[in-house]
Amino acid sequence: MIQNLSDKMAQDAAIPRELSLVIGPTEVADVMTGKVVTLSAHHSFNDATNLMNDRYFRHCVVVDGQRKIIGVISDRDILRALARNPNSRSKSLDQIMTTNPITVKRNTPIIEAVSKILFKRINCLPVVEDDDTVCRIVTSTDLLKSYQQVLELVQKQAR
Repeated sequence: MIQNLSDKMAQDAAIPRELSLVIGPTEVADVMTGKVVTLSAHHSFNDATNLMNDRYFRHCVVVDGQRKIIGVISDRDILRALARNPNSRSKSLDQIMTTNPITVKRNTPIIEAVSKILFKRINCLPVVEDDDTVCRIVTSTDLLKSYQQVLELVQKQAR
């Protein structure tokens, strides 16, 4: 343990000072998507696919009448439903959505959001307010864009 700690300190000392000055986004609020598209459980499979096709996104949050999250429907859920049952187009979202989705709050550290996405092998996290109503969404694409910005800052500092 002591040897590992001294090795870590030596490695940290070798990091250029400029790189330690790079500060990127730190919370989900810094990277989340501006608007979230919501549907209700009674919407149809076709409603979701048409919406995703027309607006070029991959996730919709399914909410109840008080905007509390009851599920998420993704392009993967749609493909999975089609593969399992060719009659899926006649189903409502509550029959094919992912229920009890993992959520985060605006002030959730980005590292925690990334860990949840990686651990659960998902591609989005609905962002909720303190009253558990949906306000935004953070996707793997949002997190990759953030990472790209940090890398650009690092490269700029290294020059």
